[in-house]
Amino acid sequence: MPPEFRVEFVDLANADAVASKLPHADFIVCLSLSAEQVAILERCKLVMHNGVGYDAIAIEQLAARGIPVAITPTMTPEGVAEYVLMMILALSRQLPAVQASMQSGKWNMLGWREGSHNIAYKTLGIVGLGRIGKRVAHVAHAFGCRVLYTDVVDIAPEFEARYELERTDLATLLAASDIVTVHTPLTDATQNMFGAVEFAAMKLGSMFINASRGPTYDIDALHDAVVSGHLFGAGIDVFDPEPPAGDHPILQLTNVIATPHIASGTVERQYAINRAQFANCQRVLGGEPPNDQIR
Repeated sequence: MPPEFRVEFVDLANADAVASKLPHADFIVCLSLSAEQVAILERCKLVMHNGVGYDAIAIEQLAARGIPVAITPTMTPEGVAEYVLMMILALSRQLPAVQASMQSGKWNMLGWREGSHNIAYKTLGIVGLGRIGKRVAHVAHAFGCRVLYTDVVDIAPEFEARYELERTDLATLLAASDIVTVHTPLTDATQNMFGAVEFAAMKLGSMFINASRGPTYDIDALHDAVVSGHLFGAGIDVFDPEPPAGDHPILQLTNVIATPHIASGTVERQYAINRAQFANCQRVLGGEPPNDQIR
């Protein structure tokens, strides 16, 4: 930590701590920040999201106060892409069920080979080709996947060519992909993007992976699609609400990997983010705009 800074931790659920600490903060690093909390800021020069998805931060209220907002994407694409690949590989080889079988004392060396699959030469559909989606394309291409994608933003032809990407619409992507992975921000357009209709439109025996935002999909509809056998399995790292109900039946399925919003979280990434955040504070103190400013 640079010597000119002092770090204080504030539990935003503690009203007394919020009231006593936030008005005196020069910089704020957070995952969420409400309009009410923005209203009591007095000295704040910059708010930084501790990652990339800033839908829980009161952006408009900060803009009205003239307080800039920045994200810290450092190493998030690498972390999430590796995590998504891990989920895809684990589901393809039925690892949760195999592990449970081994723990129960069974040895089924030949039986588990049925129903296990390679991902090489499979079609991977990426919904949202931003920083994270691009990194997923990179690793999927290295594994020999055909990669489709859909996005509202134009992608550089050089990037498309390098990874042999095929741009298409969502309906075509769902019907053609063996694996669908979601990497969109939460917006009006992506809210409830995946429900019963979309899961039914996916290829029979395909997988659904979501490490973006919980409100982008209907967890009950996903459960039904997996239980019916239409989907081979799913990997979900995000929920609505978070945490989900502990007794939700999807959490009991061995062909669903469910994790508590940790896809980007590694020691290496957190150190990299913290260094980038302090560097941003120093930039602002020196009269420069912050890196990765969104507003």
